Amino acid sequence: MRYLVALALLSAGVVIAQPTVTSTRIESAEWTCGDSSGAVLSIHTRADKRQEACNDHALGAPGQAFEMRRSGDGITAAKRVEVVPSPTPDTTPHRTPDPASSADVPLGFNDPVYANVTSRTDRIALSSDSSLTDLSIIENSGEPTITCKGSCSLTRVRIQSREGVRCISGNINLTWVYVAATGVDDDHADGLQCYGPGSTGAVTVKNSTFKVAGPTTAGYWSADDWRGSHVLENVLFEGGTYGLRIPADGGSSVSLKNVYFVRGSFRYGAYLFDVVKGRRINIAQWDNVRWASWQGDKLVLGALIPRPRSAFPAPAVNP
Repeated sequence: MRYLVALALLSAGVVIAQPTVTSTRIESAEWTCGDSSGAVLSIHTRADKRQEACNDHALGAPGQAFEMRRSGDGITAAKRVEVVPSPTPDTTPHRTPDPASSADVPLGFNDPVYANVTSRTDRIALSSDSSLTDLSIIENSGEPTITCKGSCSLTRVRIQSREGVRCISGNINLTWVYVAATGVDDDHADGLQCYGPGSTGAVTVKNSTFKVAGPTTAGYWSADDWRGSHVLENVLFEGGTYGLRIPADGGSSVSLKNVYFVRGSFRYGAYLFDVVKGRRINIAQWDNVRWASWQGDKLVLGALIPRPRSAFPAPAVNP
């Protein structure tokens, strides 16, 4: 004798299962899995009574799901089980790259990545093993706005001043840093300068922008027997005499990956690796180094800049 078993959760107003069975076996079963709003999540048709329908779906709000159990040839109970909600997502601001550009860098002083910064107007000198996070500084002293006397870390920091970051020694890490340095009068403004004769270390800059104007040396500058390494990944340079300038006495090596230079913004060229006493800094990596240009407020990446191949190459100049 054929009969119909209907299991309904009247309080929730949702029908979880409506199988058609015979007295000895399940001929077929169609299970509709829905959420608390009535939207259908999935539909399963099963002939094997040992398999559970909707076994991977929550059927209600957290703590209000049900588990169906079989006994013999039919369904005997609907048991309430606990559903653990998904973890709360990280609310730390992250900039979503513009679809027109794959440059993962801050595009301005007011980039959304700086939504939670605290503002200051004074210079900061960091001792070794110090860090700064979510900070905005606007000042006009003409001295370095942030000085790292030893190993330090800057994360989501933006600077608007006449001289940006000074690196003395140690392992110095910049992540999501925006430096706008504008020189005046007799300044030799830099976005970042490594200075400490005889000092060593490693400066690693990621997802950062150096924009300089006025009387400048470079967006990133190292010289005078600073002996450390320089690693740049996802970095944008705009303006200045040069974007990046590292003579042979300014470090042991330089690595560039996803580094972009705004076309036409430099007085002399995008970069310069000066020869000192017959040698030049070792270029350890040169990967996806490109020109870039602005179209309104959109940054558009352009042609690749060839890796320097000759012993003493001329700098890349604005085409």
